[in-house]
Amino acid sequence: MSDLENDTPQEEIPEAIVVESRGLSWIWAVPVVAALVAGSLLYDTFERDGKTIEISFEEASGLAAGKTEVRYREVTIGTVKTVRLSDDLTHTVVEAQIDRSGERVLVEGTRFWVERPRIGPQGISGLTTLVSGAYIALDPGTLGGPPKHQFEGLSDPPEQLKDDKGLHLVLRSKSGAAGLIYGSPVLHEGLEVGRITGLDLARSGQGNEVRVYIKEANAGRVNDNTRYWNERGVDAHAGFDGIEVDIASLETVLTGAIVFSTPGEPGERARNGHAYRLFDNRTAALKDHADSLGLHVSLLTDQLGSVAEGDPILYRGVAVGRVLGHELEEGSQRVVLRLQIDAHYAPLVRSNSVFWNASGIDSDFGLTGLHVHVSSLKSLLSGAIEFATPDPPGTEAGDDMRFELASKRKDKWAKWSPEIRLPPEQGETRPCLLYTSPSPRD
Repeated sequence: MSDLENDTPQEEIPEAIVVESRGLSWIWAVPVVAALVAGSLLYDTFERDGKTIEISFEEASGLAAGKTEVRYREVTIGTVKTVRLSDDLTHTVVEAQIDRSGERVLVEGTRFWVERPRIGPQGISGLTTLVSGAYIALDPGTLGGPPKHQFEGLSDPPEQLKDDKGLHLVLRSKSGAAGLIYGSPVLHEGLEVGRITGLDLARSGQGNEVRVYIKEANAGRVNDNTRYWNERGVDAHAGFDGIEVDIASLETVLTGAIVFSTPGEPGERARNGHAYRLFDNRTAALKDHADSLGLHVSLLTDQLGSVAEGDPILYRGVAVGRVLGHELEEGSQRVVLRLQIDAHYAPLVRSNSVFWNASGIDSDFGLTGLHVHVSSLKSLLSGAIEFATPDPPGTEAGDDMRFELASKRKDKWAKWSPEIRLPPEQGETRPCLLYTSPSPRD
């Protein structure tokens, strides 16, 4: 290299200067925004999906993953995710995703069941699911209770829900439950005020027991004098006026219904768990009410003879009551006839009254020849019981008082002629007297 080249001045290389940054570069905003969006999506998913629970059922008929809903009060709060067999193959395990809105019901005591069409001993239920499909329903435990995520499902819907604050009654019938099913309505004055929650055989093995629920708002309408009957939808009965056919609503024809009414004065308010009689129809229910009115006495006789239910009770030829029925006395030695005397005529029956069988034709033979007695054409055709009260009359008879039934009338009884004051009949404003013609007294 020449000296000239060595003497040529070289360019100076500039020195790098480090400058401290005083803020984040805009490039970092991209991952931050992406993280926020992802977090928001995750939070929304968490809020929407809620929690996962497991419910064990004996079988999973009608349940499908991704389709079957979990409902409370007909509001969807979750969906079935998976349906599988348990590890020991003894039952079905359903995994369901519950929305955040429904998490409060996931506590101890909550009950789950599958709402589906059922045909069994309790009748037909879940008919609405024929259109909507089966779904899982629930009855929540105490809100705020211990949380729970594994549940044992019920095989059938519960008879009583925890939020049912109304009245639960038992209705018993020998044959009056025909046509009724689980869920059939309970009606009062044409409005639905309750439902049937269960049907079963009576514990005695005879007849049926129907369990019903009356809504709290209508529970005050039910008392000890209330009568219940099976409204089958179509009711036909024959009488002297011909055949009468009553047709109710289409719903009642399809599912049946129980109707209740309180004829007359209401009694004490009904209480939870009390049992009452279920009548076959409205006619039988109202007849039972009519039978409960007035004075009730009994007659003892060795033989029933021609006396039958419904035969009139006569006082001086006037019908003042009727025969309600008969049964054998305890010990089966005698027959007991149950009589009902109309309330208006109850004062005619006294502690010293006498009763006799006035059915058919009565005859006796004496010194003056054969005497034939016929009380009335009605007693000749059907039957009747007559009674008389001496003068002075005894104390007024009370309910369940018993008398002997004579086989025929004695002549002296026809001569008794007391004056007995009767209460006013409905619509009258003053008492009336039953006057009898004067006659010798025995």
